[in-house]
Amino acid sequence: MVNFDSTILQTIKQANRILVVADILSTPSNGAAAMALVSGLVQAGRQADLVANSVMSEDWSMLMMEQPSLSLASEDFVVSLDLSRTKVGQIKYKIEGDRLNFLIKPNGGQFTEEDVELIVGRPPYDLIITIGAAEPGALGEIYDNNSGLFYQTPVINIDCQSSNENFGQINLVDLVASSTAEIIYNLYRAMEWSIDANQATGLLAGLIYDTKNFTNSKASPQVLLAAANLIKQGARREEIVNRWYASVELNTLRLWGKILLNLEQSDNGLVWSKLESEGEPVSGVMVGQAIDRLLAGLSNTKLVVIFYDLAKPAEPTVSLSLLKSQESLKEVNKSLQQGNDRTGVVVYSNGPIDVKEWLKEFDPNSYGSLVSLISNLSVSSTMELILPILNRRLAEIE
Repeated sequence: MVNFDSTILQTIKQANRILVVADILSTPSNGAAAMALVSGLVQAGRQADLVANSVMSEDWSMLMMEQPSLSLASEDFVVSLDLSRTKVGQIKYKIEGDRLNFLIKPNGGQFTEEDVELIVGRPPYDLIITIGAAEPGALGEIYDNNSGLFYQTPVINIDCQSSNENFGQINLVDLVASSTAEIIYNLYRAMEWSIDANQATGLLAGLIYDTKNFTNSKASPQVLLAAANLIKQGARREEIVNRWYASVELNTLRLWGKILLNLEQSDNGLVWSKLESEGEPVSGVMVGQAIDRLLAGLSNTKLVVIFYDLAKPAEPTVSLSLLKSQESLKEVNKSLQQGNDRTGVVVYSNGPIDVKEWLKEFDPNSYGSLVSLISNLSVSSTMELILPILNRRLAEIE
């Protein structure tokens, strides 16, 4: 467990207006942890705003806490009037066409242009707390559009990823923690905050999500003890489990069935499957959910790879018999037009494996343990391109 020293706790206690920023794209459990943190801060008498790089999906509706905003509040535009020489008698405003006019009647004396000042800005934050962001750029436009705010304001960086760049003035990076929800739970205890049923449900949901319902190696004795305590505090465990593990839509069941039908596994811990298009749309989110279920029933798995047809119209194909090497396939993939994407690839790493680095030449996107990319080749060609790379890389780390 990370050590919450007095500096960390005092920094939070002394801040009056706090901005909490969550990287939900990496894992939605970061959003649950951030929502619980904001609730705790408000309960402790602090002003706290929550923004994130994504909203929480309907699957997390049991949290019953306020959704994060996708951007900071608009900057205030202030018309400031110097009253040191002349006082205000009456103020009116009038909208004329596309203009807003303020009518200010002085009470003795006269206002001049020098008395008017225009100010653009937002109320200052005393502190920024990031949740689950390995580096500031992971927060996307929130950081890109407000980088000055991050430079000017102290940052507490809360995370459990080994790839974290320790970019904060204070870094709570606990590599042993199962999730940021576990870290926030421990922060609640260190701050001596009480936990209500909604806060407990949010934190428990984060623990359940990142431990795959306490079935993977992250489910340490500390996590199980935390979960038990949260249930005592009113966490709605049955509602979480029923929503995620009991009821499954028919389309999702069909998807799992297709994945299982084509499932293959090698001795080095690589598991893969493919989904050929049959007219039904398949999204990366659906594939990610299917991978969650697969991991609960697979042992000694290092990588799970799903190749799925994006169901685009028929495009030019390439005969594999004409290709002599992996390099040839890569060149063909690059040469095809970007608008003719054919195959989606989702890779889940069950451990500290940098798949994004392994497949960097394909411009993959990374969302925590999930890496996704788009290939301009067919499913079969993409499999012949990607699988040898992953097998070779796994052999190098054994």
